[in-house]
Amino acid sequence: MLFNSVNQHCLNSIVRLAETRTVEAAEDIFDERGTKLWAKGKPVPADLQEKLLRRKLAKPLEATLAVEGAVGFPDIIDACRTHLEQNPLFGRLVDRDALGLLIGLRNTPLPQPLRLLLTTAHANGSRSYHHSLSTMLVCAGIASRLDAGELDAQHLLMAALLHDLGEMYINPDYLQGDRRLQPHEWKHVASHPRVGQLLIQELTTLPAAVGLCVAHHHERFDGSGYPNQLERSKHHRLGGWLAVADSVSAILTRGDCGAPLRAALALRIVPEEFDRDAVAVVTQALRKNDDHFDGQDDCGCFDRIAATCAQLQVATERARSLQAAPDPVVRQASAFALAQLQNLNKSLRATGAIEAGALGKDAFEPELVAEVCLIVKEVDWRMRNLARNLHLRAEAKAEAEADPLPHLAPLIEALDGHPEPVVPARTG
Repeated sequence: MLFNSVNQHCLNSIVRLAETRTVEAAEDIFDERGTKLWAKGKPVPADLQEKLLRRKLAKPLEATLAVEGAVGFPDIIDACRTHLEQNPLFGRLVDRDALGLLIGLRNTPLPQPLRLLLTTAHANGSRSYHHSLSTMLVCAGIASRLDAGELDAQHLLMAALLHDLGEMYINPDYLQGDRRLQPHEWKHVASHPRVGQLLIQELTTLPAAVGLCVAHHHERFDGSGYPNQLERSKHHRLGGWLAVADSVSAILTRGDCGAPLRAALALRIVPEEFDRDAVAVVTQALRKNDDHFDGQDDCGCFDRIAATCAQLQVATERARSLQAAPDPVVRQASAFALAQLQNLNKSLRATGAIEAGALGKDAFEPELVAEVCLIVKEVDWRMRNLARNLHLRAEAKAEAEADPLPHLAPLIEALDGHPEPVVPARTG
């Protein structure tokens, strides 16, 4: 059992919660040898951390604690409605039927371990908690427009609520938005969908479909997602919808006039990346004739078009050079990279970004400049994501006598566009 060892980062969050709310043992807490560590009804103090972290427990800690005023679905639905009022963009997706799907969850029981974790995330001001509410709103809009059955809608909305809970088990240093992670650091963040799935499997009796949706919410139909780069045939159908909602909600949360256009572009810039049906209903619902980009090139993206194209070319050449490598893992990884790079190159050409870069931004209206800048940002992000995924692949396939990472490191470095060197998966 994964959760019989206490996770330090999750425990730190629970202890912080105990500073403002009553968190106590719902039952006696024992270690795996039967030694009683804490008595039922006793509150959780800061000095309990050391005792818990040193032992493996007979039962996961998350299943043995209770918090006063724990979050339940009535609170979550009310918070979703407040979010809907504060950001009208979500109202384009959430019609009466979608709102009905959300309200239908009001009397649905939440397993106690999840109530503890959700309450902890909410009380500690977690970005992921508020993002989950936004994602629920988008999922409700998708489910209502695609005529999902009641059971599918419930599974999808439950997965949307829980999809980022795995982040509570990650060192918060890796989750800072202002820090750019190198590929070898990304594995910590990339683990959160799998951790979330295991939370559901081991601590609840929720349907397996909910866990699969959580596990797949960062996977992409073209194999470019994480943590496992799953192909289309291995995706759960509702997981594909959640992936669309997760991406869209993050963009719409900004609330500016260009957000709907940015969301639509992000979903369509690489064909076959997302579920077509979900993309179609979301983009149609978001569309309004008076939407426009903000008309700003706020970070010189337009001037970086040539650099982005050069980076693509270098990475493509390095991937091609690995096609003759003796190691089949290296050949497979390079073939995967080539396919992704070809899609990105097609996207740049299809959107006219390359031609626009050659002419210069003075030849275009400010709004078109802003659109091209967004395209370049999306391509740059996907190259960095490809670098991370290649590092994950190499690390997963590394063997004692044949580590593919040294062969893939130049390609990863070219994709990441980062001046710091790629750190080997293993040292010594």
